[in-house]
Amino acid sequence: MEEWFKLGLIKTILVIIIIIFNKYGNTKINYSFPIAANILSAIFLIIYSIKYLKLDDFKEINLYFILIIAICISITTLITYKIIKITPNPAYIRIFSAIDMIVILLISYIFFKEKITCMMLVGFILISLGVIILSYN
Repeated sequence: MEEWFKLGLIKTILVIIIIIFNKYGNTKINYSFPIAANILSAIFLIIYSIKYLKLDDFKEINLYFILIIAICISITTLITYKIIKITPNPAYIRIFSAIDMIVILLISYIFFKEKITCMMLVGFILISLGVIILSYN
């Protein structure tokens, strides 16, 4: 089994835990919950950086990209939290992950000339059908 696949499975399990805790961890919409979780996450990442990265690793970072990504992560965290809290089934949030994959595939193909195989195309058609079926529930 390839490393990216193993890491993808671990990420999936962690995302499931995050969604369940966000949905059922507290009963009302309280944005302090995801904000506190992200602050703690930042602390863990700082500790990781101090332990495993070199200062030179940070010198080549494009600060504008970091700022854009940080803003997107912050907004995404708050929106995702609200969606999880108000949706009847927390699994519905994963529908958007499927849509993300399709958009990324198209962007990769159009702008970066990424090759699309027949199996990829079949997979994305099935994902699209699944999204359509779930959205009409």
